[in-house]
Amino acid sequence: MSHYTTWEKNMQAPQNAGAAGELSVFLDDRSATGRVRPWREKKIANELLAIAYDSVNPDKAARLRGCGSYLSFAVQPDGEKRLVGMESCRVRLCPLCAWRRSLKVYANTMAILDYMDKHGEYAYIFLTLTMKNCASSDLSNALDSILSAWGRLRKREEFSQAVKGWYRGLEVTHNKNPLSQDYDTYHPHLHCLIAVNPSYFTGRTYLSQARWTQLWKDVLRVDYTPIVDVRRVKGNRAADVAEAAKYAAKEADYIIPDDWDLTLETVETLDAAFDHRRFVAYGLAMLEAKRALALDDEETGDLVNIDGEPEISADSRVVTYYWYTGYRQYCIGDMM
Repeated sequence: MSHYTTWEKNMQAPQNAGAAGELSVFLDDRSATGRVRPWREKKIANELLAIAYDSVNPDKAARLRGCGSYLSFAVQPDGEKRLVGMESCRVRLCPLCAWRRSLKVYANTMAILDYMDKHGEYAYIFLTLTMKNCASSDLSNALDSILSAWGRLRKREEFSQAVKGWYRGLEVTHNKNPLSQDYDTYHPHLHCLIAVNPSYFTGRTYLSQARWTQLWKDVLRVDYTPIVDVRRVKGNRAADVAEAAKYAAKEADYIIPDDWDLTLETVETLDAAFDHRRFVAYGLAMLEAKRALALDDEETGDLVNIDGEPEISADSRVVTYYWYTGYRQYCIGDMM
């Protein structure tokens, strides 16, 4: 019996332990808007990933299993929770760590934009820069190419004249559709938030979508026309920041329970290609704002304390939940 089959069998245990009156022992952590935070779903995905890493990298598999094994919260009198302790493995593909990291990127970027609003006048554009899909064997080289192209773009005079600040995040998606001609290929692309002067859209430094596309083609050094999407950020910019702060790779792209061979192949490919890379970066006025605010690093910083979460009141109490694989739940204390 395989490790995955054993895990799947164990997961058939009932989700509710004990009598109905004991349901409160299960973790119920919600955002200020009432949305349930996905601790349970992320930990289940984390366990599946650990099984894949048993074959890919046993050391990382061990770290994954320890990740999120407990969660400590400061619970306010009104029941609101603030995370104050957890084990983090920092494996790049870990669903728990990736989720926490994306929250940190979002919080940092929103803080940077708020700071810039107070110290200047800016408008923003959301820019997506792509390249052709590539095979697994070419993914590392493709990531080198797209990041090098971004470096060359920043040195172009038109970019320097128009752009006052920037954020860029690298994302890789995986085509799992067996009916697609691009099946089992990878699509690297950059999500960029660009600060410009308010007069940019009517001034001489304005770059049309066609011009952005030509610039990107030139610096990418390809013989095809890559897809480039550019749009003005209007109104509530939180959605655009959330889009820019997405994971480096979606867990559904590499945890594929219906095709475990493809899961192992994909995890091995992404693990090798992502190793020792920086996926998030800021520049110009956005980097200056980040330094002025002394914000924690998104890639290597604390994944427990995420700015924007509720403050801890003096009369809060600390409650710790532990993960139980059989129940597929976080439960208070020792339920065994």
